[in-house]
Amino acid sequence: MSRLNDPDNFRGRVAYAAKVIASGKRPTRAFDNCFGNYDGDEVSVAILRRAQRNPRIARNLDRYINRVLAEASAARMAHIPTRKLAAAAAATRANRKSAQTPEREER
Repeated sequence: MSRLNDPDNFRGRVAYAAKVIASGKRPTRAFDNCFGNYDGDEVSVAILRRAQRNPRIARNLDRYINRVLAEASAARMAHIPTRKLAAAAAATRANRKSAQTPEREER
């Protein structure tokens, strides 16, 4: 499995997505995969926070993510420090996966 497809590689997925956004390059499937592990909101918030310090990301951000949705997620996660977003993302993934796992019937 590619590290970009690894749900536990939150920081790597954020770094890759931020690099693509800063470069202004065309997004690829690998870029899309950064957001596709049930924790896309957390990834977007991390990138939005990076954009506050990186003018290249800020300049290109609207071409890649929906800023309104990212800012709504950022407001919802304002109490979570950036260094703890990976843990919040892991919790979100676990909650969403458990909600989708059907319970087995006992016979």
